[in-house]
Amino acid sequence: MKKIFMVLFLCFCFNQIMFSQKHVDATGETELYEAYDKADKELNQVYNQLKKKLGAKDQTALVAAQKDWIKFRDSNCKFKSYPEGMGGVIASKMYADCRMQLTISRTKELKSLMNGF
Repeated sequence: MKKIFMVLFLCFCFNQIMFSQKHVDATGETELYEAYDKADKELNQVYNQLKKKLGAKDQTALVAAQKDWIKFRDSNCKFKSYPEGMGGVIASKMYADCRMQLTISRTKELKSLMNGF
């Protein structure tokens, strides 16, 4: 009888573990963060290419502008994603999506600037 309960308990624990792993994967957070990482890498590549094309004074201005833009992006996305009383997975996904979208937009902006030089 004890063996039966032990087997049932182990099966229950195994199912709980498997369900929680599927639930985490089902949220889509992993894919969203991977997409953000890809967008961020492209932004950094374009940023560095543009920086190489500029003179010293313009490089300094670009670095300052990029630092300000990153602060804006993060605080703006935090504001949009975490309204009062909201949190959890949805807010986290909204924040990640906002950062990704703004990063893609900034990359396009820097590419257009690079074409002008």
